[in-house]
Amino acid sequence: MIMLGATVLAFLLQPAGFSQAANNQQVAPAGQPALTPGAVPTPGTEAVLRTLVAGLASGSPDYDKLSPQFAPIVRRDLPVTHPMFSSMGELKSVTFLGRDGMGGDAYHLVFANGSAIMSAGLDSDGRMAGGILRPLSGSAPAPGTEAALRGFVAGVASGSPDYGKLSPQFAQVVRQDLPRTRPLFSSMGQLKSMTFLGRGEMGDDAFDLVFANGGVIMSAALDADGRITGGMFQPIAPPGR
Repeated sequence: MIMLGATVLAFLLQPAGFSQAANNQQVAPAGQPALTPGAVPTPGTEAVLRTLVAGLASGSPDYDKLSPQFAPIVRRDLPVTHPMFSSMGELKSVTFLGRDGMGGDAYHLVFANGSAIMSAGLDSDGRMAGGILRPLSGSAPAPGTEAALRGFVAGVASGSPDYGKLSPQFAQVVRQDLPRTRPLFSSMGQLKSMTFLGRGEMGDDAFDLVFANGGVIMSAALDADGRITGGMFQPIAPPGR
C-alpha cells in the first residue's frame, strides 16, 4: 500500500507495501496533533485521485498528472495496482474523510466490488505527489471489533488502557507509545461517531472515528480470545459534521 502519513500501531498487521512516496512518518509531532474540525478538501485532490484510479484500472495512468518523484513509483507498481482496481469495477462514490497531518486529503472510495481508503497530496503544480492506499472489503465488521476499539480509545485517552484486552505483543507496543497516544486522544475529547469503512488485507476492520475536536481512521483485528492484536491508526482533521 502507499504509505505517506499513516502510522501503523502494530507491525504485526502491516500489509506488504506496494508503493511508498516518502519515508513513513508520524502524522504529527507527539502531543501536537494538527487536527482541526471543519476541514475541507484541497481544490483538485478529488479530481486527481479519480483520474489516477481510472488510469490504474485501465492500465494507463496519466503520468503527467503525477509528480516526477511519484510517477516512477506508480509505474513500478502498476502490475499490482492495475488488476486490483480493474477487479473492483465502477467507482460509485468518493467521500471526503478529512485531511491528514501531512496535508493529504483522505477519501473513502466505494466501487462496485470493493472499497478503499485513499489520500492525495498535491505539489505546487497541482500534480499528485503521493498518498495512502488501503484496499478494503466487507460490508460489516467482525463481531466485537467496534466494542474493543471503543474500549481501547477510551483507555488510551484516560491513560489507563486495559492491557488484558490486548494481545501480549500489542500490549507492549501500546504501553511503549502511551506517552504519545494519550495526549492525542485526550485532546480530541468526546467520541461522537464511529463508522465502519471496510476490512483490510490482514483481516482488520477499519473505522472512521469522529471526536469533538478531531478525528482518526483506525482499524483493529482480534485474536481467538477477542483481544486486539494490532491495527492501523491515521489521525485526520475531519470535515465539519
